[in-house]
Amino acid sequence: MKLGMPVLIEFNSLEENIRLCNELKLDFIELNMNYPIFMPESFSYRKALEAKRKYGVNFTVHFPEEIDLSSFHPPIKKGHIERCKELIEWTSKAEIKLANMHLSNGIYCTLPSSRQWINEKYEEEFKKLLYKSYSELNDYASSLGVILCIENTSNFHIPFIKRALDMLTVFENFNLTWDVGHDAKVNFSEKPVLMNLADRIKHMHLHDFNEESDHQSLYTGIIPIDERLEFARDNNISVVIEVKTSEALKESVNKIVDFR
Repeated sequence: MKLGMPVLIEFNSLEENIRLCNELKLDFIELNMNYPIFMPESFSYRKALEAKRKYGVNFTVHFPEEIDLSSFHPPIKKGHIERCKELIEWTSKAEIKLANMHLSNGIYCTLPSSRQWINEKYEEEFKKLLYKSYSELNDYASSLGVILCIENTSNFHIPFIKRALDMLTVFENFNLTWDVGHDAKVNFSEKPVLMNLADRIKHMHLHDFNEESDHQSLYTGIIPIDERLEFARDNNISVVIEVKTSEALKESVNKIVDFR
């Protein structure tokens, strides 16, 4: 089991993140492509390679959260697919093995007493578009040796998303990230879906949920942290301790000495 940290918004450079990573004796840093300083246009893959060799740190990648592989608008979908391919190529050139991404729910329509997901209303078209898009990414990422992981974002329990995940199991390069905080936010209703696909879980985002907010320090909320770490250890899953300030990260890392 490898333990890592996210890049922190309080820092202004990769080097600051690396210093903390090494101070805490963590194995890797998850580079978040939502941050302009870590986009390929401003952060060369050569710099990532240099950092790996100079500091002995490894990386994973988090794709932009706005990616939507099933947009009903062809130019938008095409742009998102192309951006994913650019990021996959960058990840491969940086000799990074794993990329994390979200599966968009799409847009919902607010009704007087409920909400209706547009992708659910037009589910067959949604699934057709998603299948075609993921097929392209599956083939491209596989050819470049990049593992693709789809993260639960408090959405895996939604019936049409669950059916979409089942559909994607036909792809060899369909893997999952278990975000334990997102699962807790929906009363752990994503866990059964994840356990049904347990052999596909390759990555974990670990943070606590205090019944008001997630991304809390470990052992300050309702999540059975030891159980999640044991699952990761037993299944050789990489774990990002996804608390997002340096002080909260230090506090969390110091509490998991039994898993180091």
